Amino acid sequence: MLIATASSAEFFHFLQGMILSIRENPQGASTALGCFDLGLADEQKAWLEEREVKVVTPEWGFGFTDQDGMPTPFKAILARPSIPNYFPGHDIYMHMDADAWVQDWEAVELYRQGASRGVMAVTPEIDRAFVSNYGTSRSYRGFIMNVYTDLRGPEAAEKYRDYPILNTGVFALPKDSPVWERWRQRIQETLQHGCNFHVEQASVNYEIFEDLDNYLRAGLEFLPSRCNWVCHQSLPKWNSETGLLVEPFLPHAPLGIVHRASDDFKQKKTGQIQTLDGRVIEMNLKYREGHYTTDLTTNEPEKLRRWQDAGFEWTEETDGKTT
Repeated sequence: MLIATASSAEFFHFLQGMILSIRENPQGASTALGCFDLGLADEQKAWLEEREVKVVTPEWGFGFTDQDGMPTPFKAILARPSIPNYFPGHDIYMHMDADAWVQDWEAVELYRQGASRGVMAVTPEIDRAFVSNYGTSRSYRGFIMNVYTDLRGPEAAEKYRDYPILNTGVFALPKDSPVWERWRQRIQETLQHGCNFHVEQASVNYEIFEDLDNYLRAGLEFLPSRCNWVCHQSLPKWNSETGLLVEPFLPHAPLGIVHRASDDFKQKKTGQIQTLDGRVIEMNLKYREGHYTTDLTTNEPEKLRRWQDAGFEWTEETDGKTT
């Protein structure tokens, strides 16, 4: 299996934690890794190569060029369904966003096992702790409606408004999965209607849901939320006895992959996290809380530019409207 990711120089601080969370785990020490170069500095690429991460610069694809004015990170979004073409020679391909990291290797193993069944292993944004089930449910559904309306039209939006999002920040597919080519085809179709930051995620969601029963029979695996814990939906809790981030509710199972997907959290740098013994502590939710030393020290930028400048961003404040 190869685990692929992508990063610009700005996001390298997050990428370092992700790579170390894999390489410092005995089970990940020899795992094949690949990274799309979205503007990395030479010393950053050297750091990756020293840790046996293959660095590749993606092409635009789908008819885009440098002259179209799209943000460079959008290259990685368009390249995601073509990961095997950039990193050939592996049986299973897993993708992890640079702002995610591995806490419990069991999650990686579940993605590997799920993908080995022939279709795809992916985690829906469903959990009893997620805010989209409660106070922000209307804005969350509005966000889904906006994305589908923009990219596939109002009929698709109405059809899938109540479906969960299959989060493509973390997923795995076997090299021969039919999803790869169908995903690319859906993106090509979608680009005829519109273009935004969610085009690849919306396209694979649409493809899977349009043929869901057949995909499930063929081996599609939906993994539990702890395999891709998206922090914009719910902050985890901290088990001070085990030193692990856990689910907010009983039985407080350890999280497998922590996906620091909240733009708000990244801009604030830290947040108040409840502990299982009733305290509240300040944490940044990075790998080892960012307490690792390497021969290349990086810091989280004071203010991050948004990769979503090309499209929609769901927030409680905007109630799912275009930003």
